[in-house]
Amino acid sequence: MRKSIKITVAVVASAFLVLSGTQYASAVPAAKAVAGTQCDKLNQVAKGKGINGTDLTCLKITTGTFKGITYWTYKNIKPLDSIEFVSSSNIGGGYGLTAIAVGEALKAEGLLKSYTVKYNSNAALGLGYFSGQKNRKDMLLVTGFAMPAGLINNKSTLSMLDTKPLIGFLREANAIVVPTNSKYKNIKELLADVKKSPKTVALGGGNVGGADHVTLAELVKTVGVAATDLNYVSYSGGGSLIPDIVSGRLAAAVSGTSEFDKYVEAGQLRALAVTSPLPLKTIKGQTLIQQGIKMTFGNWRGLLAPQDLPAADYLNMLQVLDFAHNTISWQAMLVDNSWIDEYRGGKAFTSWIAKEVDAIIANLKAFKLA
Repeated sequence: MRKSIKITVAVVASAFLVLSGTQYASAVPAAKAVAGTQCDKLNQVAKGKGINGTDLTCLKITTGTFKGITYWTYKNIKPLDSIEFVSSSNIGGGYGLTAIAVGEALKAEGLLKSYTVKYNSNAALGLGYFSGQKNRKDMLLVTGFAMPAGLINNKSTLSMLDTKPLIGFLREANAIVVPTNSKYKNIKELLADVKKSPKTVALGGGNVGGADHVTLAELVKTVGVAATDLNYVSYSGGGSLIPDIVSGRLAAAVSGTSEFDKYVEAGQLRALAVTSPLPLKTIKGQTLIQQGIKMTFGNWRGLLAPQDLPAADYLNMLQVLDFAHNTISWQAMLVDNSWIDEYRGGKAFTSWIAKEVDAIIANLKAFKLA
């Protein structure tokens, strides 16, 4: 039996997007085969049902949470030896947290032996380091909504499209938080002060023009304030942002829910609002919709492979990640972080990301943030 859940989310770069997370409770026939789902006819081949039109084979899995069970997988798939994930944010940022989640899930499923995370303070440095490495079969760049703006605002000539797009696999809601003792009890109280005197209310978040900044731009637009009028303080990752919001040096801050959830749980921060369509289990706070503001937002993330990665290695990485997507370990990461399961791989991700970059840049120009 197949059970599908669909959520429609309004996002800034692409007006509405249907996101679906799928769970399979029993064997899936070859005609509907998906990597990482159960099958019952050992060695049966599902022609063209895999990533980029490759074949899936019904095989008994030998490692991970599916060990001993027959699943649709790739006949010649090879577990990865080691991966260096390149993060374009400092420790505590969303890119690094995503890299760790991917690395741990792959290790748990026996699909990766080891990984490291190389932290860089901005998009230009991250992509610059990544692009400057040659003949590396062991590195992946974590990317997302914030990268195009980061490159533009650092006056970089680099392009994330000068890589081999691999997969996009999640969308994360943002949270707007305040110190626990803040006078603001809900999002409308904060917006009222921003409307009255935008330059006197210090708001913190990620890089200029990134997902956090665009979230605020869209939010203050609802009370007639321009993004360029804000007192916006940019940070490279939650590691540097957290101390300033916890201490009260900032009136409020916005970032991905996974960067704030443990501080909210510990009582050091309070969430005024989350940008998800529905309340989240991992962070206590009302949605914007619950507070009468018709806005939702999600920051997507994905992985890019080096431009010079040989075709055979690229395909194997694609197949490893495609199988991993439906594993118990990765699905648990999505649940634990309240990430929305938004998956595109290979050719589908390559064509989507080119359009998304254009849409993000157009949006930034409309807000005068680029």
